[in-house]
Amino acid sequence: MGCPMLNEKVVLLVDDEPISLLTTACGLTNRGFTVKSVDGADAAMSAMKALKPSIIVSDLVMPGTNGFELFERVRNESTLSAIPFVFLTSVDDYYAKKFGLKMGGAAYITKPVDFNELERILKEKLGE
Repeated sequence: MGCPMLNEKVVLLVDDEPISLLTTACGLTNRGFTVKSVDGADAAMSAMKALKPSIIVSDLVMPGTNGFELFERVRNESTLSAIPFVFLTSVDDYYAKKFGLKMGGAAYITKPVDFNELERILKEKLGE
């Protein structure tokens, strides 16, 4: 049995901005990723339980539950806790980045999206 193909792995994209979701999802789909987009953290938690994504890419600043809080919720769910979590945000702040990585985030990338960087990180974290 060979390695799973990249498009068999699901990237769960979490953001509250429709344009950001669409742009990022299209960019990743064009690079061969299977993407499921959801609006906000609550929708993400519901989707995760059904989808069992291979990796999560989440915005940081969202109404209600923010990206750091979503990360904590994911880590506290035994069936989800091992899923790599990438922060993709417009918050270009040294301390936020340091905090996100220290708490266990796989990566912290700032917007606008550099698709070459995001693709490299996703492939690395997915073992491709």
